[in-house]
Amino acid sequence: MWIDFLLILDATLRISVPFVFAAMGGIFAERSGVIDFGLEGKMLGGAFVAATVAYWTQSAWWGLLGSIGIGIIFSMIHGYASITKRGNQVVSCVAINIFAMGLTVVLANAWFGMGGKTPQLPKEARFMPIKLPYA
Repeated sequence: MWIDFLLILDATLRISVPFVFAAMGGIFAERSGVIDFGLEGKMLGGAFVAATVAYWTQSAWWGLLGSIGIGIIFSMIHGYASITKRGNQVVSCVAINIFAMGLTVVLANAWFGMGGKTPQLPKEARFMPIKLPYA
C-alpha cells in the first residue's frame, strides 16, 4: 500500500515539474502587468518544435534551441498584440493557445503521417542521463 502511494507521489512530482515552471513564468508575467495564460500554447509549440528539430537534426540540443526560439516568438506575438497594439490580453492568449493546438497537430500529421505524433529519437540523439552523487 505504501509502495503504491510512493510510486504515485514520484510520478506526480516528476510530471508536474514543467507545469510548475510554466506557472512560475506566468507569475513573473502577472507581476509585470501582463496577463499571460497562453503558457499552454507556448509549451505545446515548444514541445512540437523541439521534437521536430531534434528528429531532423538528430540532436536534442538543437531541439532545445528550437523550442526556446518558438517560445520567444509566441511571447513576442503576445507582447506585440497586447502591449504595442493595446489588444485584449485574454484574447491574445486564447489565440496563441488555439493556434498552437491546431498547428501542431496539422503539421505533425502532414510531415510525419503518424496521426499527430512525432517519431522517436534514437538513443544516441537524446540527452544523456545526469548522474547525481549520493542519489
